[in-house]
Amino acid sequence: MRLGVLFLLLWFTNELWAQNHQDSITVLEEVSVQGNFEKQFLPGNNIILPKTKTLDFYDDANISQILKQSSSIYFKEYGNGMLTTIAFRGTNASQTAVLWDNFNINSFTLGQTDFSLLPSQAIEEISIIPGSGSSMGGSGAFGGAVLLENPLSFKTGHKLSIGQQIGSFGILNSSLNANGSNGKWAYNTRLYWGKAENDFEILQTGEKQQNARFERWGINQSIGYKISNTEKIKLAIWYNDNFREIQPLIGSTRDVNEQTDKNLRTHLNYEKSVKNGDLTIGSGYFMDELDYRLNQAISYTKVNRWESFANYKYRFSNKHEVKVSARHNYIEANNQNYESGGAIEQRYSLGALFKGQITEGIDYALHLRQQLVAGVNIPTSPYAGISYQAVKNQNHELNLKLNSSYNYRLPTLNDRFWNEAGKPELNSETAWNSEMTLQSSHQWNQVKSNFSVTAYQNYVDNWIQWIPDENNQWRPRNIKEVLAKGIETQLGIEFPFLKDLKFETDFQYSYTQSTVTATESRPSEIGRQLIYTPLHKANASTSLYFKRFSLHTFHQFTGKVYTTTSNSDLFSLEPFLLSDLGLNWQSSQWNISVKARNLFNKEYFLYSGYAMPGRNYQISITRKFNFN
Repeated sequence: MRLGVLFLLLWFTNELWAQNHQDSITVLEEVSVQGNFEKQFLPGNNIILPKTKTLDFYDDANISQILKQSSSIYFKEYGNGMLTTIAFRGTNASQTAVLWDNFNINSFTLGQTDFSLLPSQAIEEISIIPGSGSSMGGSGAFGGAVLLENPLSFKTGHKLSIGQQIGSFGILNSSLNANGSNGKWAYNTRLYWGKAENDFEILQTGEKQQNARFERWGINQSIGYKISNTEKIKLAIWYNDNFREIQPLIGSTRDVNEQTDKNLRTHLNYEKSVKNGDLTIGSGYFMDELDYRLNQAISYTKVNRWESFANYKYRFSNKHEVKVSARHNYIEANNQNYESGGAIEQRYSLGALFKGQITEGIDYALHLRQQLVAGVNIPTSPYAGISYQAVKNQNHELNLKLNSSYNYRLPTLNDRFWNEAGKPELNSETAWNSEMTLQSSHQWNQVKSNFSVTAYQNYVDNWIQWIPDENNQWRPRNIKEVLAKGIETQLGIEFPFLKDLKFETDFQYSYTQSTVTATESRPSEIGRQLIYTPLHKANASTSLYFKRFSLHTFHQFTGKVYTTTSNSDLFSLEPFLLSDLGLNWQSSQWNISVKARNLFNKEYFLYSGYAMPGRNYQISITRKFNFN
């Protein structure tokens, strides 16, 4: 079946070539080959791009640090450097899509991503798309999507940077980044290695944290070749190897508790410009291996996946275009807890996306997507978005964005195939999302400001939850309905004062109310806030630039978090404010920074019972080379 799909894609390519003449082909721009999630097809969404200063400050951390500083996202962390799962707009960890080069990298057994396995050193570009988007991101994009990309450029020149970080608790990180092109070939190389003893002081007890050491290494390599002015090909390989001791709860000890994760992600994409359009085909192989040990007990899981796609974009005019797409997934999971020791599943999807300009200043997009999986009821996923530019002149701009979509999430392989518990006939979860965003930007002389406010509502039905049956056997069921709604605001200001001095500040606030509206298991949950979903969250940053120096502060406020479905204050996590401080000096060849995190030594928890470090320090040195 996998070969058949690949041959079908190749045949489709040849047919399109035969129907188009060279003299009518549009020359491709000097950018990398593209995948499925193209942001220009989302005019009704407020897309967040983390600032360069945030990327630089947290370049030695996991990307979760960048995401929560840049948006309303909350993360549950089972200790420092341990399992880290996302909660986006009041949804759970399996209801956010995470895509690398437009391939979904969520675990197909658990349905979620462990962000502790995603070091920022491996990724060049990060985009945050709040709001539902199954019509583009596929299964699980209820709260939003996180896009990770390592683009290629065919502009000539070569760059190399070598970085080294040392810090508290035995932190040691090394990285090498290289990218460039000779006009025909292009490459992007990111090598990384890091470890930490993680023996920080537990502020609650004064003891040293034990059994929390971790180490990782990996490479993310992309290579592109320009066959002609109308054809490009890209090969990408990302291998990540992560070992960690599992941090125990405060006050508990374990003999041997450790986990090793190995992830191999590869894909080959081909792009050709044809008459009035573009064709992209691609295929990838993905392997996720997890080895968990608790004393003498061992749990081993391995998932092999082959994914292929074909996209064809046709331009009716310079104002309207359509993209049709087809995608196939072949999934093979080996898990000793599944019936017969494993499971095989195939997934197919078809999509059509329209976008265009109704009139000057008014853009629209319409999507339809249908996914097919044997034995699972999956609805068609539509999307409608529109943006209206009410004001645009030299100093002021005002935009209104609206979108609405119907989305789905497939049951995980664990939900369907767990031995004597899984239910292959589970329905997919569904969600109806609507949102509105008002954006403005202004400039008065040298003072620049930008502001946005978003209101959203997301109704989730058929929420899957594991509950005990009449025989006290835990099984997954579609039993819950949830309503998530909220407001997100952002404000940014920058201005120079005095000579060579510039000030910049950013502020974000989110109010997230996510409550159970119906359930078959515990009626007492109705009207209660979902666990590990803070009502209030705020981020702020300030930066002062003077010649080659810059001083940065980052602040994150997290409100009260309930850890029980009864919303008991007794077991809730208290609100906290974290502050980080960094001083940076850079030249054309060097970048040196000193950072202090958790500056005020605040005790806090991101998951009940798991300690997080107090005040700690890092020093980073990067040497840069340019070969033009």
